[in-house]
Amino acid sequence: MKNTNKKVKIYFILLVLEFFILISIFFLNPEMINQKNYILLCINFLLAIGAFSTKLLIGLFASLFLVFAYGSLILYKAIFEGFFRCTFTQDYFWLLVFPIIAYTSGQLGDYIHKSSIIIRDLKQKVKILVRVDDLTGLNNKQKFYEDLYDEMHRAKRHDFDLVVMMVKIMFFSELVSIYGEDKTNDVICLMVKNIEEVLRAEDKKYRLERDTFTFILPNTDIKGAEVIKDRLRKSLDQITLTTGQKQEKLNFNFKIGILLYDKKFDDVLEFKQKLEKELEYDV
Repeated sequence: MKNTNKKVKIYFILLVLEFFILISIFFLNPEMINQKNYILLCINFLLAIGAFSTKLLIGLFASLFLVFAYGSLILYKAIFEGFFRCTFTQDYFWLLVFPIIAYTSGQLGDYIHKSSIIIRDLKQKVKILVRVDDLTGLNNKQKFYEDLYDEMHRAKRHDFDLVVMMVKIMFFSELVSIYGEDKTNDVICLMVKNIEEVLRAEDKKYRLERDTFTFILPNTDIKGAEVIKDRLRKSLDQITLTTGQKQEKLNFNFKIGILLYDKKFDDVLEFKQKLEKELEYDV
C-alpha cells in the first residue's frame, strides 16, 4: 500500500510537470501559438483523460494511433503538398508527446485503481474484524446481537427450540492481577479450544466481554442444553497451562447459565438480561 501510494504521487507529479512543460513551450515560443498546436494540445489532454480512465495498454494503443495519424499527415504534406519545412518543435515534437502523456496518465490511473482495490479490501477486513474478538477469533457482542435476532425469528417462524448459553469467569480482574495479562490470555485461548471441542459445528460462539462467553444453540431443547452444560463444565475444569515442561492447573471458577427461547418476545436485550439472571442460579 505504501509503495503504491508513493508511485501514485510520482506519476501525478510527472503528469503535472509534462503539461507544465508543454504550456511553457507555448509561452516561450510564440511561433507555436497557432490553431494546429492548440488542437494537438487538446488532443493530448483528452488522451491523458482516456488513458487515466481506462488502462495503460489502451492509452498506449491510442497514442500509437495518434502517432501514426499525425505522422501520416506530415508525410502526406511533404509528398503531395511539397511542404518540407518540418521542424522538431512544430511537428516531430508531438510524435514524442503522445506516448509520453499516455504512459504517464495510464500508469497514474492503474496505480490509483490498485490503491482503491487495496482500500476496499482493507475496509472489508475491518468490517469483518469489528465483529471478531482479536484474541480468541470468536464473534463479538455486535455479531451476537445480530445473530440472536435472526435465530429468534427463525425459531419462531419454523417452530424449533433455541437455547442460549452464557459462561462467565468469576473474579476476572483479580485473576489478571494474580496471574498476569499474558498468562490469563493463554488460559482463555485454552478455554476456547475446549469449548469448540464440546459444542457442535452449527453452534455459534461469541466473546461478549473479557470474562464472558455466549453460545447460541439452534435446535436444542433444555434437556440437551443441560447435557452440554455438564460436558462444558467438566471440560473447563480440566484446563492446564503448559509452559515448557511445566504444567500448571490454574484456579479459574465459572458460572454457566442457559435460557430457552419461549417465542413470546423478540427483544434481544431483554433476552440477554434474562440470560444473565440465570447465571445467579448456577452454584
